[in-house]
Amino acid sequence: MTNPYRTFTTMLAAFVVIFGAVLSFVSYWFVSHELIRETSGMTRNAVVKYIAGLPETERLFRQSATPDTEPGQGNAIGADEAGLNDDMHDSFDPYGIRDVRILNRDGEVRFSYDAANINSALTGRERERFDRVMDSGRMLTQKKASDLNLWIPVSNAQGSLVGVVEVSKDWSSQSAKIFNISMTIVLFMAVGMLLLFFGLRQIFLRSSRVIERQNKELSDMLERVHRTYDESLQALSSALDNRDNETQGHSLRVTAYSWLLARQMGIEGEELEMLYRGALLHDVGKIGIPDSILLKDGPLDEMEWAIMRTHVNMGVRMLAHIEFLRPSLDVVRCHHERWDGMGYPEGLQGEQIPLSARIFAVCDTYDAITSDRPYRASKSHDAAVAELRRFAGTQFCPAVVDAFLKLPADTLERVRDMSKQDIQFLSMDEFLPRVV
Repeated sequence: MTNPYRTFTTMLAAFVVIFGAVLSFVSYWFVSHELIRETSGMTRNAVVKYIAGLPETERLFRQSATPDTEPGQGNAIGADEAGLNDDMHDSFDPYGIRDVRILNRDGEVRFSYDAANINSALTGRERERFDRVMDSGRMLTQKKASDLNLWIPVSNAQGSLVGVVEVSKDWSSQSAKIFNISMTIVLFMAVGMLLLFFGLRQIFLRSSRVIERQNKELSDMLERVHRTYDESLQALSSALDNRDNETQGHSLRVTAYSWLLARQMGIEGEELEMLYRGALLHDVGKIGIPDSILLKDGPLDEMEWAIMRTHVNMGVRMLAHIEFLRPSLDVVRCHHERWDGMGYPEGLQGEQIPLSARIFAVCDTYDAITSDRPYRASKSHDAAVAELRRFAGTQFCPAVVDAFLKLPADTLERVRDMSKQDIQFLSMDEFLPRVV
């Protein structure tokens, strides 16, 4: 469960962090946007109301008295309105307004807190913003650092646009409020995300434990099924050995030899299991051979040999319909093939013969040489090895023979000794570890 747990917690933590960051950004944007909208609306209303309450409002938006008036020369609003600047400060300072400019329809500055800007004309980006407001008749809002600039269209009593009032509002206090509100939201979201994280983590852990327990139960059940399969195969193999007195314990020994040799050649996993099962069942077709031939004391004649050889195809037909044994049929089908192509039933040659069958053929011959038969006594390990060397390249695969010769003689002897004991109730799972 360690790796899935680590992967899940990493993905969940990443999701929580990313989701929290996105949600925080959205919250900050929403709060900021709403506060700007509310502040802009309130400021616009205050400015429009103030401008509308001034006497002779349109005088503020008229053209300059003389075309050649230089910026900063006199106040365009007249001497009788000289106190307008102070009055605006008194009215607008509570709103945090830092600067006010009144622009007529031509984009001329008719009033400004900074007298040097009076009678100047807008240019560049400011002129673009002014034109957008005059064309649309709608307020334009622009936030720059700690300032909030508002371009507010102003209409006369007849509803015609007469100009624009630009105000620059101090936004620092609102920025601090937005930050505090956003941090509060982020804090609550962080707590919520942590609670969500640990809640989902606990659900995952409980689910993982349930799944792990169920997987273990399923694995144990499958292991029992496989063990039952193999024990059934061994029982069938033992029944064959008991029927053929001259090969008592033969299937167990050649299975053990084949298992040892396959491991010596680097075969593991499912391929080793298939070889193991094929070795157990290699002679299952002899069930169909008459006792008069199978148990005959003397040598077989030509007809009897022809019947005996049918046990290969008979065994294949018996096992072919058992799905989990199909990969094991290479040993059953090809264990009498020869490296030089003189074997049966198909006359396969060289590497046309499956490796598992080549391994088994060497082990089968070794067991035949080192076991007692009614017509001859068993021979020694050295004699069997010499025989294998002599037929390497003709009957046997040379590489397989070379690998077999590397198996310790005492290990092979231990297999033979154990097979002479009462092994009727000894499974291969118990037998094989004892010979390694």
